[in-house]
Amino acid sequence: IWDMVRAVMDVECRLLVLGGGGYNPWAVARCWTGIWGQLSGREVPLDLPPAAEDILRELTWRHSRGRHPPDHWFTTLADEPRRGPVRDEIKAATAAVLV
Repeated sequence: IWDMVRAVMDVECRLLVLGGGGYNPWAVARCWTGIWGQLSGREVPLDLPPAAEDILRELTWRHSRGRHPPDHWFTTLADEPRRGPVRDEIKAATAAVLV
């Protein structure tokens, strides 16, 4: 996601960045922190400082996935890359945005 933000920033001088809702609160917090870091030109740390970790550890989510979140959701902003094929509709959407 952050690579895409940087790519769009290289093409456009002004952006309106929107998000959806109903997502895992740790994913939202980590993702948007990285996005805003990219937009503001800041270096995005992979390991979070203790104050940020404390904030993430205070989050709650009543979904089954929120019962035992993995430790890296509290200590980092980025998950390990998931290598594999990219669906054709994702490639088409990316191409349409970068035209």
